[in-house]
Amino acid sequence: MKKVQNSKYLLVGLISLLFMQACKKDNNGPDVPDKVKKLLFNWRITGITTPSESGTDSSISKACMSDDLIKFTQAGFDFDDGAAKCDSTLFFYSKGNWAYKLTDDSIQLAATTPSKYLSWKVLLLNDSIMKVRYTDSLNPAKKLVKTISFKH
Repeated sequence: MKKVQNSKYLLVGLISLLFMQACKKDNNGPDVPDKVKKLLFNWRITGITTPSESGTDSSISKACMSDDLIKFTQAGFDFDDGAAKCDSTLFFYSKGNWAYKLTDDSIQLAATTPSKYLSWKVLLLNDSIMKVRYTDSLNPAKKLVKTISFKH
């Protein structure tokens, strides 16, 4: 009789253990790196510069860029020209997919509208400021290195 009673307790214990395991929190994949989390905002352009012949940076920003946003989401990116429309010779307005390449600290942009690939070297990224550098090839005869500053 004691064996039957002990077996019942053992069975209840095993069933309880199975239920506890079934309720265990699922792991939803790898953790999102901190740098990627910091990108997932709307970033406003605060300046675009290029190196000048004197060795200092020259600002090439236009007043119409003051309301331009870059929106990074898990689904992609959107460079929005804002209400004050600018020409696209200084900055490439587009939409597409992006990835953060942690090995060389760069943002990879695969624009789908219009189709183009860009790679931005991240110079600074914190909770409120982002600064990137890239080689602009909109004009094939004159490739410019541009530094773009953002704030959110």
